[in-house]
Amino acid sequence: MVGSQPEGETTLPVLGAPVEDSDVLQGETPPEEPAPGTEVTTAESDTDSKEEAPWWDDPSLPWKHKPTRADLACWIMIAVVGIYGFALLPLRAILIGWNPPAAAMITGGRASVVATGAVAAVKGGPVVLYWLVAAVSLVKFSWVYWWAGRLWGTGIIDLLAGQSERAKKRAERAVRITNRFSLLAIFLTFLPIPFPMPVVYAAIGAAGTSLKRFLPPVIAISTIFQAGYLALGWSIGQPAVDIVDAYAKFMWYVALAMLVGMFATWWWRERKKKTAATTEDAVPETGVS
Repeated sequence: MVGSQPEGETTLPVLGAPVEDSDVLQGETPPEEPAPGTEVTTAESDTDSKEEAPWWDDPSLPWKHKPTRADLACWIMIAVVGIYGFALLPLRAILIGWNPPAAAMITGGRASVVATGAVAAVKGGPVVLYWLVAAVSLVKFSWVYWWAGRLWGTGIIDLLAGQSERAKKRAERAVRITNRFSLLAIFLTFLPIPFPMPVVYAAIGAAGTSLKRFLPPVIAISTIFQAGYLALGWSIGQPAVDIVDAYAKFMWYVALAMLVGMFATWWWRERKKKTAATTEDAVPETGVS
């Protein structure tokens, strides 16, 4: 029939005429306009699905769970040990020149124990007291690293290992030796060699060794080594005392130089971190356009 529309064809709307619902092609729906006052967020669903991580869920922390009181207490103790060691660096230079026995009993350092043996040989003093207190002082924080290993295992070992590849390899070697020969590893920590004591003690704790089994060999080996350093100073005698007396005249300059060196090292590291962060931010992102 004339005027009839062939089957299968669609009539286009007249240009300028209002589009009715029937004029919309099948399968397409007009976009809904947001209600007045409503902000449209393109990543709204993504934002809702991602909750803000809690403060303890940080890869730089040793635990993988919400920390308990034991976790927090141990973490605080590690911080205290770090602050103590940092503050003691310049004080060592003053203590050994001012009073070697006091330095030996506070720090347990090798040089101070040798000087104490020399002072005891020349001027006298309670050598046995110096010896025992210095032996305990040298390992007074060993239980902290053992405790950290018991709590966090390899988590704290990875943190103690350091960031450089050399430090990581050194820590891995120390862990391997500790897992096979724990007494040998403890012995090696007392030698003046790069064998990381905190990593060894944490590995012993991570292996499940009890504190009763851990502390006796540590204290025994410390006692043996401190006896050897005392005996060395005793055998040197007056010449070592003369060196200590001469050093005492310059100990404040040494302490000041150490302080300057510490702050210079800290400033240089912070500068390197900022430079590295700036370089990363300056690198343009590349993508497929």
